[in-house]
Amino acid sequence: MGLIFDYSSLPGLERTRVLAPIVPITFTNGIYSFPTYALVDSGAENAVISTVVADALHINWSNIKQEKGFGMGSQFLFHRFNDLKADIENNEFVMDVCVVEGIYAFKCILGRNDVFKKAEIKFKGYENKFELIFRKMN
Repeated sequence: MGLIFDYSSLPGLERTRVLAPIVPITFTNGIYSFPTYALVDSGAENAVISTVVADALHINWSNIKQEKGFGMGSQFLFHRFNDLKADIENNEFVMDVCVVEGIYAFKCILGRNDVFKKAEIKFKGYENKFELIFRKMN
């Protein structure tokens, strides 16, 4: 059995009453840590964090090559940062993230190229729950 989470409101959007698969996550970059919440999104290819999260982790994102991304009919600017440490309920792993400019401070999305490769995910929308079963990593 894995970790079971209730669907919950996106931080800052509680008034909408829209529930989504959200996990508590802590990122670590060297001596700097930042706890936050992340949306688990099967439609997202890569992990996304805001510049506010990156700044708290002392990631010098403005000195990393800027790229353009596309999603849901719009484009955005981002910077790739590799090998960021992540922890979900004492399950540690390393992942690459896209530091995206111009999104809300709480913004963090986990996609197919990160947590989906580390864990089996069972979405139980009919119960407003989901389960993460982390693989044993060497």
